[in-house]
Amino acid sequence: MKYRALAAVLGTAAILSAGAASAEAPYTDLNTLPQRAAVDYLYDTQCLTFVTGDQFHPNTVLTRGDLAQLIYNAAANMPLANPEFKDVQPGRAADAMAAVAAQGILTGYEDGSFQPDKEVTREEFAGVLYRYLQYCRLADADGEVEAYADEGDVSPAELTAVQVLHSKNIMVPEDNRFRPKDGITRMEAAEVIYRLLHSDEDYVSHVQVEMQVMKCLNAEYGSAVAYFRYGTMYWEGNTLVLGIKGSPGRYLEDRIEHEVTRADAVSIRRVRLSRSDYDRILNSAVNTIVRMEGVQTYVGSIPDYVNEQVVVTVRRPVSEQTLKALTERVGAGVIRIETLAAPGKAVHVQENRSGDGEGYDVDRRGRRHDNISYSPLVDQATSNAIAYVENDVMN
Repeated sequence: MKYRALAAVLGTAAILSAGAASAEAPYTDLNTLPQRAAVDYLYDTQCLTFVTGDQFHPNTVLTRGDLAQLIYNAAANMPLANPEFKDVQPGRAADAMAAVAAQGILTGYEDGSFQPDKEVTREEFAGVLYRYLQYCRLADADGEVEAYADEGDVSPAELTAVQVLHSKNIMVPEDNRFRPKDGITRMEAAEVIYRLLHSDEDYVSHVQVEMQVMKCLNAEYGSAVAYFRYGTMYWEGNTLVLGIKGSPGRYLEDRIEHEVTRADAVSIRRVRLSRSDYDRILNSAVNTIVRMEGVQTYVGSIPDYVNEQVVVTVRRPVSEQTLKALTERVGAGVIRIETLAAPGKAVHVQENRSGDGEGYDVDRRGRRHDNISYSPLVDQATSNAIAYVENDVMN
């Protein structure tokens, strides 16, 4: 499977964007660099949250903290986790580091630190990317390739990663020299992630569509907060899904048709749960599991809008008593509990259904015979869109 096939899979899970052309990044130090398309794409897909100010600094070596945020944002559906590192302040960046560490993709050190400012070498970057592909069940090599001229300089621990990425044509320098000990720059990393996520298909600007749809929702429901009492909003590939309990607002479909540039990228669906319902269920489920199983058992949680469930990640399977308590508190079939597993390994799943306490195993992408899968969520992007629209209305 070459990188374009990978992009078709990973791009669905990532927060894809950009129509005929993606939203141009506001960085003033890119000018007309040929690699600018990669940065524009990742900016539009909200992958570059670690970049502050109006400069990208393309030749700056990527740090561990930057890389954690880049992978977390590209994954889009990685559960939040609770590990804390002694050298990382709480916040959005810390959430990303905790999440990728919990999945074994980019872990911390034995002394409890993450060392977010430490520079990343090219072979270390390859190792992280390889473990991310393992997390996605996409890490099989695509055949034999000729060794790099300097492959002997690659650390044994990262050799498989370098070879697999070479076979997938993801991280292949033109001069056949990998330079494993060199630091990988922000621009180089952006190009690799772009190749990994971006297929050559037509795609819509998620940023633009979200902002236009949020204006429609604001006009129809009075505010975004009011809308989320009735529905949800999430991306499914290149389709923005509005899941609404009951019937949509009287003029919503007409507003979308006339006010959203890519109205064909918006789908309205009937659902059982609103965003407010998910928040309530998630809080109740987490409190129940922590109370009955202990805080060390809990890892993270995330709503799955496609299957209308809340997914809770734990370190070990929970008891039958806990499953019954969850059913009493939030109803049957609403909670899916997944036991934390090493990258590339099967995940053990339990659901709070009658007689289903034993659970079953699924692969990392959550596929089973009944097609259980994570939803590609865009809660961060949604929040940005809400803020943009409400600021626009207030000013």
